[in-house]
Amino acid sequence: MVDDRALLVMEQALRERFVQWCAGAVTFEDANGCEPPVTEDVRTYDDVFAAVKKMGRRSRRRPRQQPSPQWRLKVGITLIDFNGMLAGLRTWARAAGLLRGQRTRGIEHAMSKLRDAVADPTGYHRTTPVETARTLHDLAELINQLWGHPTPGGRLYPAPVERGIVVMAWNDEGSVHMAQADALRDDTDADGYHYILIRSASGPGSRYEDAYWAAFDARFETTQFPTDYLWGPRSRSDALAWLDAEQPKGDTVDYVDRVFMLREHDGQVYPPMHPEVAADLTEEHQRGTWRTVRADFPEHVFAHVRGLSSPGHARTGDCRNCAAHHLESGSHEQALRAAEDAIGVVTPRRPPAVRIPDSFLWPHRF
Repeated sequence: MVDDRALLVMEQALRERFVQWCAGAVTFEDANGCEPPVTEDVRTYDDVFAAVKKMGRRSRRRPRQQPSPQWRLKVGITLIDFNGMLAGLRTWARAAGLLRGQRTRGIEHAMSKLRDAVADPTGYHRTTPVETARTLHDLAELINQLWGHPTPGGRLYPAPVERGIVVMAWNDEGSVHMAQADALRDDTDADGYHYILIRSASGPGSRYEDAYWAAFDARFETTQFPTDYLWGPRSRSDALAWLDAEQPKGDTVDYVDRVFMLREHDGQVYPPMHPEVAADLTEEHQRGTWRTVRADFPEHVFAHVRGLSSPGHARTGDCRNCAAHHLESGSHEQALRAAEDAIGVVTPRRPPAVRIPDSFLWPHRF
């Protein structure tokens, strides 16, 4: 009963937030341009339903020889289909920028299906306390996000994560290690090891596990969470000297809804890049077809682009088969312009060609 009620409250939260967002009025515009915009006063969600029904009646009153207006809800500069039901509310919340995250789009859809099963049951069902606790937690995250507060450590709408200064070391035999930067003070130089310093959310004791932490490449986005190259590779003593001299600080970073650029050339799909890095490439490395994609994790971008050769993967907008939003395909210039449209001015930067040896490269690169 608690699990079912939580799923129903999800729609109630969206309705309450919609009424606040309206600020007393909603505007509908005809997508065909046949009719002038119509603004309706609303104070409660019952008023919203009444306005939607009214626009439906206006569409049916047109003479047969004239095209019927296609009324859409105006959200900023965007027009969306809106019928007042749960699906329309989800579309509105996304268009208004209240909900975020590409991975979460699929989860929201699944939660809506579960809510429909509760509202229109076809038989008996049962859940466990663990599942119910997760549903309550997801509901709390949804409410937090709708009112502009991401949840620290959240599963659906996480707050920005903290990054610390981390040291990575590897040798030519394929051994690679990661530790907090202060660990440099507890050891002596090891023969044959190369040291780099990075700013990362992953590390010993971090709750943000990264399956690809050992695939770090300063030029490509190969780690799950955003990672910044700082220094190296040199010896341990040099790393410690730089650390004491520069005293780099940690920070916080949002890893949701990032924009990536990815290159295809001569039959090879390269790992995703940050637009700032892609903007500084030489003409030789700009060749090929480029994709600009919004996603939460780089592996989602890679999987989406690899899937474009098969049916079902969108080349424009939200992809229904993966957690990605396709912004552009074309030349390097076109892809970079799309990235700037999405995130603003892109300042070129050229990181050094620093990466962990080939045996630790991002496995999905191949």
